[in-house]
Amino acid sequence: MIRVDFYQNTKKYLWVAILLVILVITDGAKPKKCEAPWRTYRNVCFLFSDNNHQKFEDAQAICYKKGGFLASIRNSQEQGFLIKTIQGMGSSLARVRWLIGLYQYDPTDNKAYRWLDGSVSNFRNWMPTQPNSVYERCALLDGSNGYKWRDEICSNRVLFICRKDLEKEGSMNCFKGQPPNHQVLEKKDISVTECLEHCRGLGFPLAGTIPDKCYCLQADNLNNLEIVSRLECNGNCQNQHCGNKNFVTVYNLTFYTDTAESCEDLSQLGLSNPSTYVTKSGEEEKLQSCFTDEEENTNKTLQHLENESHIKIIVFIDLTKSVF
Repeated sequence: MIRVDFYQNTKKYLWVAILLVILVITDGAKPKKCEAPWRTYRNVCFLFSDNNHQKFEDAQAICYKKGGFLASIRNSQEQGFLIKTIQGMGSSLARVRWLIGLYQYDPTDNKAYRWLDGSVSNFRNWMPTQPNSVYERCALLDGSNGYKWRDEICSNRVLFICRKDLEKEGSMNCFKGQPPNHQVLEKKDISVTECLEHCRGLGFPLAGTIPDKCYCLQADNLNNLEIVSRLECNGNCQNQHCGNKNFVTVYNLTFYTDTAESCEDLSQLGLSNPSTYVTKSGEEEKLQSCFTDEEENTNKTLQHLENESHIKIIVFIDLTKSVF
């Protein structure tokens, strides 16, 4: 009788222990979500200005102040999420136009578009006749045309969509001071996009930007710099956010997973500096020499690049809660 009770009690306690373990695992695996009113999609947060009409410049400033950028849409899945979210916001918003973070950087070429946040994603969802004017340099998601994209005059006031990273260690932060001059590219009017791709091609995990200068960095290069509010980094690098005389924006390249397919794709984004870049052939990333007399593929793979440069990953501090 005693043996039976002992067995039953042991069995009961065993089940209790199993349930506790399950609860702990389940609670620990709870997916992270963006704080309201941001909407969560995978590892990204989107904000919809459902009652705030702004022109491009002001919408860009609002998104930046809130810790993000005017939204890049990097693939069809993100496009689908935006459509589904807008449609769920009511019929009054389902057929309106929404400003996104794609802009025409060359005033003479209505095909020369790139993302404000520096992404090289080549996903586009233009209407068949768009873009069609060098005077309409901003891109909209048009709810009245199946959520295809169209160009628009940037001074027109419309609703807009912001994007930021879900993780606290975001893709860009601002630092006070000057990084070391170990690996610096000086180029007049260099864009953030070109700086990011230049540093990635050289095997660095971080890219620092101020007007006319690009710093390729490792994590320990920031040891003597002070991280500050991103609002201190108010420089303009071809309409993209960068540092200024006393502050430098530092972009974490581990958040930029899209890769250009060729030197031609990079050229379409305004890149021109002769260097080695990471491009993608099928599913394999490779190093490629671009904008030189001989644009030949090197025989190095991205894995070789990582082994040679000993890439380090930096953990950023989330400033948004202390700033806003």
